[in-house]
This record gives sequence, C-alpha cells and structure tokens, in this order.
Amino acid sequence: MNAVLEVYDERKPGAARELRHRIELPTERMTARDLIRCRIEADVAMHNALERSRLDGKITAERGASDGWLVTPNPIERTLNGPREVYGPGSYLDLIESERLIAVALKAFARNGFFMIFDGRQIVDLDEVLSVEHTSTVTFLRLVPLVGG
Repeated sequence: MNAVLEVYDERKPGAARELRHRIELPTERMTARDLIRCRIEADVAMHNALERSRLDGKITAERGASDGWLVTPNPIERTLNGPREVYGPGSYLDLIESERLIAVALKAFARNGFFMIFDGRQIVDLDEVLSVEHTSTVTFLRLVPLVGG
C-alpha cells in the first residue's frame, strides 16, 4: 500500500508553513535520503507540467514554477540539463531533470542548508529510516543566510 505524505515549506522558524505537495510514496518506510529525492522529483514534475501548460496556452506564468523549491535550478544547472526543447516558432520548453538537483539538495542537507522536520522531530541522518503514517507530515525549513555574516 502506498503512503501519502504532506510536504510543507517553512522559511524561518515559527513562520507560517506552506503546503507544497501531497506526495504519494512507493512505500511506508523509506530513508530521509529517499524522501528528499521524492520531494525534488515532485518539484521537478510540477515545474515541467506548468511549463508545458504555459506553452500550450493553458496558463500564463506570472510566478515562476520554481518558486518554493527546496533547491532552485540556477542558470548553470539549466545549462547542464542540455538544450531546451524547441516547442514551436520562438518558444521552447524549459524542462528540468531532477538528478542534479537531488545531488545539490543532499549536499545542502549535509551542510545544514535546510532542516527536515518529520512528524515533529528534526532528522539529522540521511540514512535514517522513516515510517510514514497516515498522519505524517514533513517540513523543510530553509535557512536564509544573513547578509555580511
């Protein structure tokens, strides 16, 4: 049976949490590393779906599809993803692949670039096995570095 996990983002401790995803997980037990992978893959899938809808004329993208990502693809990562897929005259499909972003997220976790709070407790080990219950939630708390310090 697959488990569904609510994924929240929080920008600073005590601030309002924002529901980012409801992810259907392939199993009820997984490592923190696998959970981060699922989160990034969900972000990438959301971005790619929004990008396709934007180019199909179904939506207008005022806000970037990558707003709220755990790690944001920068221009270098977009270049590493290869050429954009041409989608008609003067337009292109700016699709993202997840593998490089997963590597960036795992490194960021190791450097305390963000914290993961699973069912009310901080996860510090990527290899820790998490048991997802029907009431489980995970919050990704992203830290914003101070200017000049």
